[in-house]
Amino acid sequence: MRTKSLVGIILVGIAMVGASAGRAATAAKVDPAQVDGTTALNVRLALLDKLGTDALQIGVKSVGGTVRLAGTIDRQKAKDRAGTIAMSTRGVRRVENGIRLGAAVASHGDAPAGPVETQVTDAVLETRLSLALIDKMGSDGLGIGTDAAGGVVTLSFDGGSNSDSRERAVAIATGMAGVSKVVSVDKT
Repeated sequence: MRTKSLVGIILVGIAMVGASAGRAATAAKVDPAQVDGTTALNVRLALLDKLGTDALQIGVKSVGGTVRLAGTIDRQKAKDRAGTIAMSTRGVRRVENGIRLGAAVASHGDAPAGPVETQVTDAVLETRLSLALIDKMGSDGLGIGTDAAGGVVTLSFDGGSNSDSRERAVAIATGMAGVSKVVSVDKT
């Protein structure tokens, strides 16, 4: 009899904890723009990782799990691979591959290897930083522009951004590997 009472108390406790967790999960709804931004950035990071310089010419947008790829690249194989990479990224349900074939806007074929590799490294740093800002600041991190050049990161803020948000974003950027200096500016 005592065991049954103890089991009953445990089951009631588990039910109460489960109900509380369910309410907490419902109360902590995630901003769809934050999810879309994170998905687009994760696709961009995967493209940079797998395609290298070809990814520099590909734009990524995400809405509700549908990812739209745009830009111009010079190889069908890279276009097809971009679609496959995007589809394999977490959070992506559908890919609209709007990449056009043609001469890429900024051809890297004649450029020395160093500058092109630096462009990819800078793009990866920008993308990682944008993901970190969203991760640590939520939807407030979405509106912060990031630009990287050789380890120097420029954070661009809307005129109405408060100083606490700026300081927090600068601290996040300063703590990232690969960042040597952080500059904070207003968007124009």
